Amino acid sequence: MKTNTLSNLSGVNAETIRKYRDRSLLRPACNPENGYYEYSQADFLNLLYIRKLRGANLSIDSIAGTYVCDESESLRQEYEKTLEDLQKQIRQLKRKEMMLRLTYRHYERDAASTGKISEIESFGTKYDMYFESEVIPEEMNAWIRNVDLFTLVINIRKEFFEAESLPERIPFRIGMGTYQDVLEEEQISIPEEAAVFPEGRYVSFFLAIDNLQSFESGKLDEVRKYLKENGLQPASDTTAYLYRVTFADTGYHFHFCVRLRVKES
Repeated sequence: MKTNTLSNLSGVNAETIRKYRDRSLLRPACNPENGYYEYSQADFLNLLYIRKLRGANLSIDSIAGTYVCDESESLRQEYEKTLEDLQKQIRQLKRKEMMLRLTYRHYERDAASTGKISEIESFGTKYDMYFESEVIPEEMNAWIRNVDLFTLVINIRKEFFEAESLPERIPFRIGMGTYQDVLEEEQISIPEEAAVFPEGRYVSFFLAIDNLQSFESGKLDEVRKYLKENGLQPASDTTAYLYRVTFADTGYHFHFCVRLRVKES
């Protein structure tokens, strides 16, 4: 059979078949009269075998190596290594699913309760790091490369929730954060300067901002009132989750679910 026929039967595109042939993974007969390759049933079966191994994430080099090695041990090792890689990818996908579900839950809650303040129990220690300037700290490079395992955060100092009076605008920092078990599982280092948010009681509220340096202090009025009425004091700065970005005539609007760890007065 010709290349196109083999492609249609196997579901492997013609360019990939030619690549396998160039690597000597496929060895069809060549018609000396016209230079066309003629693929046999053996080539077809071998191609399906290669497709199966590629589907299991074995590399072309690994597959090629198994063809020239007489020892079955080599193939066993390739399978074991590929299984380890797949298991790591599965763990990463589960982490990504967890972070995506977390963001989605915030989005759902915002749609139903915009403006409401609630109290939650947070389980698991969280670490945040901040972009202090346009120069990204070296320690954050691994965090940025794995951004799908992180939340994007803002940090508001706790004194702005307990002071008697506030300035006209509240400054804050932006950064990234995630949970300790995620960092440990993925073997991502925790910088010494990272802010720590332990398990405990948190007040949760929503905040929309369009300026990445400061926002109007009036946006904290409701949560400050809630703290006072419920006899709560800030126990730390805030962490947050960026769960939505919208556009307006004035530019970006960043929507955060902010969490403030609290204690009884």
